Amino acid sequence: MRTFPPPPPGFDATAFAKEAAQAIGLPLPAADLAEVALNLERTAGFAQMLAEVPGLDNEEPAPAFRPGEDAG
Repeated sequence: MRTFPPPPPGFDATAFAKEAAQAIGLPLPAADLAEVALNLERTAGFAQMLAEVPGLDNEEPAPAFRPGEDAG
């Protein structure tokens, strides 16, 4: 059985899914809402883990690799 980190306290994935879908005009059938909310909870849990890693705010992202472009 897989386990996932819990979402941040107070995060309401169902409400977020409904409001986000409405904001972008995406139809979200009631039959799909529970699955979407579950995936949002999982994603929020992983995001919370990353947010807690010390020092990440001061790091620079790696350069983007684009095939065919000169690296120099």
